[in-house]
Amino acid sequence: MKTVGILVVLCVAATPVLADAVTYTFDVTSGALGLDISPDGIATVDPYSKPMAGTFAVTIYQSNGHIGESDTFILEDADLTNTGYVSFSLMGLAYGTIDPGSVRFLDFAPTGPGHIGPGGTALVDTDVYAAFTIIIGQTGGLINTTWMTATWAGQPQPLDMTFTTSGTSSDVLTVSLAGTLFSYEVGMSAITQTLTLDLIVDVVGTAHIVPDPALGGLTALGLAGGAAWLRRRG
Repeated sequence: MKTVGILVVLCVAATPVLADAVTYTFDVTSGALGLDISPDGIATVDPYSKPMAGTFAVTIYQSNGHIGESDTFILEDADLTNTGYVSFSLMGLAYGTIDPGSVRFLDFAPTGPGHIGPGGTALVDTDVYAAFTIIIGQTGGLINTTWMTATWAGQPQPLDMTFTTSGTSSDVLTVSLAGTLFSYEVGMSAITQTLTLDLIVDVVGTAHIVPDPALGGLTALGLAGGAAWLRRRG
């Protein structure tokens, strides 16, 4: 009867805890900041793509320690920044520069939860909080203008995401983010034009999957129950 009692307890402990909310912080393993300037043809070497680094966070409502199709997730905060230097010419009359670390994406505000679809793909509409500094100057001139801002974009933009995992608690979870997150208008008196600068993010990050709490409880209870049974047998 003692053995039967232990088995009954183990069966109860094995009941899965569904949809556990786990927040993952992803370290960027590869990434790029793109800069697209319009009107088309006004800037040389356009669009640009420079390296990015940092982290971003996603809360995933995972089932039984497994992350897969139909799971719900929420895009959280971030600390993504450019690590490459950007320099561009505007019709040979003016120029612009962005120093490393001068563009940062610090938070996301999605319009609602996202859902992982077939193949791990997902699409989320989200606002983003960005802080960046752009230096604009007239070619041959002595005075530069520094454009600085730290604000929400104010308009949710579609962000493509991809989740890749084979679904065990020891796996590395890979998530990618790609989309135009921020559009900024700059008036250029030197060329009598208003430019639109689109900041485009394309990053890939990794994190380790958190084991299902029910599995941890089952393992601990199983070890304790097994030890107690052995002591009684002895």
